Amino acid sequence: MTSKIRCTSCSYGSCALEKLAIQELEKMETTTYQSSFSRGEMIRKQDTPVNSIIYLRKGYIKEYLNHDNSADQVIQIIKPMSYIGLMGIYSNANATSLYSYKAITDTELCFIDKPTFSDLVTGNGAFAREILYALSEESMKNHHRFLSLNKNQTYGKVAGLLIYLSENVFEDSKFDIWLSRTEMAQMIASTRESVTRALGWFQKENLINLNGNKISIIDSDRLTRISEKG
Repeated sequence: MTSKIRCTSCSYGSCALEKLAIQELEKMETTTYQSSFSRGEMIRKQDTPVNSIIYLRKGYIKEYLNHDNSADQVIQIIKPMSYIGLMGIYSNANATSLYSYKAITDTELCFIDKPTFSDLVTGNGAFAREILYALSEESMKNHHRFLSLNKNQTYGKVAGLLIYLSENVFEDSKFDIWLSRTEMAQMIASTRESVTRALGWFQKENLINLNGNKISIIDSDRLTRISEKG
């Protein structure tokens, strides 16, 4: 289900949208539509053409890399008020999606026409700076997280993942994980069994409280130390 939207009165706008004048917002909304996806629905597949920039209004999305002969690799969890597809435009000559995107909760998305978005980036320096900042921040967070995976053992990897989800994604010490144990393992280059074992030990040590998909981090300081020492 799709519908037209009003960028000029949107209450889910990013910092970048705040840099656009009314006329620019009106231009954007003429070629933008809103769509909803249910949990588990595919939003965009890897290597398919990128005809629009996606803006995540509500919900959470997993970004992952498909491999032909091995398990998928989950790159990151994308939170509300984030852009999706920027890398496919500015780092890919064929303008195809570098990753696949799937809803892990019910979501609301805006699809912004690619030429219109590019025109706004070219014509508005403040807007372009905000987009560049968003790209840089995302790249650095993922870069640091992936580097830590190379030096950590399983418990350190799982601890780091929980800190990442708490601080960078859900921004709360209590959250619904929304990810299967297999998906968690795919984020840290581990196995489902290892993740399950680590979570069980963390709960036994009173570092977390785990109730189904609900996680509460009880001792973030110790969890951080485990993630740092590996």
